[in-house]
Amino acid sequence: MRDDHPNETAALQAVADQLGIGSRETLRNWVKQHEIDAGTRPGTTTEESAQLKALKKENAELKRANEIR
Repeated sequence: MRDDHPNETAALQAVADQLGIGSRETLRNWVKQHEIDAGTRPGTTTEESAQLKALKKENAELKRANEIR
């Protein structure tokens, strides 16, 4: 697809538009997360991220409960 566009930015935007996701930055983030989940790039997997989010939410709820007492 890149051959049809003058530069990488234009090619990324065309793919993002074609997929209906808006910005090329969103597309970059999706690709990055896919690489992390596939184990080809270091980082936090989607599953680990969901676990961290749940723990943070639980922690916030416990803090609020302690403040009420």
